[in-house]
Amino acid sequence: MEKYIKDPIHGNIKVDPKLIDNPYFQRLRHVVQNGMAYMVFPSMRHTRFEHSLGTYHVASKMVDRVVKKSLEEKFSDDFKEKIRKLALYHDIGHFPFSHTFEFALEVLKYLNRDKYNEVINLTGFSKDLFKLHEMMGIRLLEEMGEKEIATLMREVYKDKSSDELVNIARLIINSDLDADRLDYLQRDSYYSGAKFGIIDPERIIITMRITPEGYVFPPKAIDDLEHFFLARFHMYSSVYNHSVIEIYNRVMAYFIAFAINESILKLPSDLEEFKTFTDEQIFLALVEAKNKPEFSHFYSSLVERRKYKRALLQGSQAHDLLKIITKNEKEFYQTILRYKGKIVIGDAELRTSTNNIKIERKMGQRTYLKDFKEEDAVTIPPERHRIYIGAYDDDSAKQIMEYFEKEFSINISSEFKP
Repeated sequence: MEKYIKDPIHGNIKVDPKLIDNPYFQRLRHVVQNGMAYMVFPSMRHTRFEHSLGTYHVASKMVDRVVKKSLEEKFSDDFKEKIRKLALYHDIGHFPFSHTFEFALEVLKYLNRDKYNEVINLTGFSKDLFKLHEMMGIRLLEEMGEKEIATLMREVYKDKSSDELVNIARLIINSDLDADRLDYLQRDSYYSGAKFGIIDPERIIITMRITPEGYVFPPKAIDDLEHFFLARFHMYSSVYNHSVIEIYNRVMAYFIAFAINESILKLPSDLEEFKTFTDEQIFLALVEAKNKPEFSHFYSSLVERRKYKRALLQGSQAHDLLKIITKNEKEFYQTILRYKGKIVIGDAELRTSTNNIKIERKMGQRTYLKDFKEEDAVTIPPERHRIYIGAYDDDSAKQIMEYFEKEFSINISSEFKP
């Protein structure tokens, strides 16, 4: 028996309670969607739980836009249901504070390799073949008895597949115009109060045709598509990659890494413990760190909101520095980690891809497909590179400025802001 869940974005979402009434999915109620974004946009405390329901709702509409002609009988109601399930469970493997935990894993790799391996081993993988939450999601789905959905998740998050059904699922779950993005842009815009992500997903969906080769749209959809990509670009630029949010994300990431290293935060040893490994566990670790002088700055920043001094590098300067850091990554982290989180650094690269989107054109009696990005006068957002540097106090800021000047011949003193 299906039930309706009231949602501020989509209205009533219809879902079978059996799909959501399990401890792994219910756990997502306690995993915030956007990391530390609530430190700048206070209402952004919504979770992976409601986003997953929204993605399920959007995907349920998208499966009806699949062109079945070339698929014969393969695209059955059973496969539609698999896509809907994967949409619902696509984020089920997220660790506390979502992607912020994945930033922490990057730090932990250089801080304590054994603990890093412990996190990877929990996913059931021997190495990081996918993103952390995707690997964990695959294991949880297998544990839940959803082996076919776990297999589909593996296939969808691979780069390429010649299987037409997998390609359809990838377009709906993991592509340039997937159900995930069509939900979170609206949801995050709503809760942040920023108006950048306001789009019309209904019009986008009803004008699309989904084929194994990609999306096909009529010319009248061009403006809606352009608006979607510009909305996504500006949401990332102004909300997700907001300089203060990014610094708080990195401070939290460094805290998580150091808390694991110092056993202030205990990693789950099995899937039973993972059920309660949520944002609350991180907060409890922060409270414990308050009384440890070498880590009290994390509590001061993340709980009492003492802001780090911050520098933002962007454009060619950020792009060139990112190359240097990547080339000397081990040495770079060894230097930064000496400051135990009083100096943090992170990067963001924003790219817009429209490779799977075609516009159907007619020339006389002939119909042909044209790449969306090749349409005349269409605006495709540019790439954007940013590096964020945070310093807890004047002394830390001075030291990181001297380090960048000495090692990279880059003067960042004029970039630092209180």
